[in-house]
Amino acid sequence: MSLYSVEAICDLTGLLPATLRNWKRAGLITQPQHNGEYTSGQLTRIYSVLDLTATGSTLPEIYAFLQGRSPLPQNRWQCRQEEMTDQLRDSSDLALQARMRQMGSDYSGDDFVNAYLKPLNLLLRSDNSADSVIKQSRFHDAVVFHARCIMRASERRKTVPVFLEAISVTDATEIWLEAIRLTGQGCRVEISENVTGLPATSIYRHDHHMMWCGAGISQLMQWNYREKLRNDKPVMLSGPDRTLLTAA
Repeated sequence: MSLYSVEAICDLTGLLPATLRNWKRAGLITQPQHNGEYTSGQLTRIYSVLDLTATGSTLPEIYAFLQGRSPLPQNRWQCRQEEMTDQLRDSSDLALQARMRQMGSDYSGDDFVNAYLKPLNLLLRSDNSADSVIKQSRFHDAVVFHARCIMRASERRKTVPVFLEAISVTDATEIWLEAIRLTGQGCRVEISENVTGLPATSIYRHDHHMMWCGAGISQLMQWNYREKLRNDKPVMLSGPDRTLLTAA
């Protein structure tokens, strides 16, 4: 019989330990059966729940579906985003932080960022209503607070050290969203969030150096990247836009 530790389950599924705890409390998965380790059958169940949470349905909705009491709602991420948008208007900072923490613990890191936070960030930044600037600012602050919390928590687990350097960004929030996603993947992230046009220096040892390109890469930073590769440094370009920028 194959058995899996919590750490192994998290490595295989891209889930945080807190997410497994939330799913157990919600009745979606059972406790580890063999000295704190999961069986292959339990791993299969975890993968099934992972697929179900990818719909954006709440944990109670998924529980009701698994119990045969109701059909599973589909494409519920917009509902989750509308709930957060409402809170950005009138909830306290503590309530926003609690909401962010709950969402980050109920769903996988990839779904939390790619299906929930990134579309919400784009929606808020395209909003031209009278209170749009306030909502954008509150959202950014809540994202940064959550990122810092889970990054600190990752220091207490066996994680892969990653240096995340902002080479270019389209907005101030996106680099923090990537930090959240990487942390959810089992990384311990050191972040250099300020775009300076010059190479950043990490404070801690890292196994991987990710150069985030949200809006292209300058010739200097491209040269720096290639120089690191020539010296066998563990570096890679990431982000949606790695276009080489020409000097003005």
